[in-house]
Amino acid sequence: MKKISIVSFLLICSMHTFGQSDKEINLIEANSTWRKEIVKMPIRFAPEINYKGYEDVRFAKGWGDKNSPEFWTLAYVWDVNLEKKPTTTFFEDNLQFYFDGLMKVVNSDKTLIIPKTKAFFKEDNIKDGLTTFIGTVEVYDAFATKKPIVLNVTIESFYCLTAKKYIPFFRFSPKDFTHPNWEKLNNLKLQDIICDH
Repeated sequence: MKKISIVSFLLICSMHTFGQSDKEINLIEANSTWRKEIVKMPIRFAPEINYKGYEDVRFAKGWGDKNSPEFWTLAYVWDVNLEKKPTTTFFEDNLQFYFDGLMKVVNSDKTLIIPKTKAFFKEDNIKDGLTTFIGTVEVYDAFATKKPIVLNVTIESFYCLTAKKYIPFFRFSPKDFTHPNWEKLNNLKLQDIICDH
């Protein structure tokens, strides 16, 4: 069942993933232990998120295994036309749109269920053009457990002077912020070529 869930997720992602054709798209600097997906925005599963650009998603090696300490450990960056400074409300709303769209479930009786994601953030730090948000996201895990799961989340919002836009960097794990997963997540870096933050 676990393999079916993971394959289903990969099929969903593959509909939005672009092959490495003429130019490699790398928004995140990461080693080969992180699996990569590049998604073109707007995202089809969440039409409310209509920003134009790209999303670079990195999944930890054990992200899809509910018995792994890396379960649901992932990160993504949006390089989109985001010119207005993001707020806590912006991230709460967009994460709800994102995960509600991603976790749509069709029951055995063919009814569609869209569980409501709950996201809560506080503005934690503002320094040198970088705003950090820390919070939690409660989302329905349609892939592995078929139950709600609470993810700890940090978001770094970079302002890029050359592009005159904001670049948000999202990191997620159900583990506490003291867990080694967060060291792995924090070792992921935004590519220097993306913006001169």
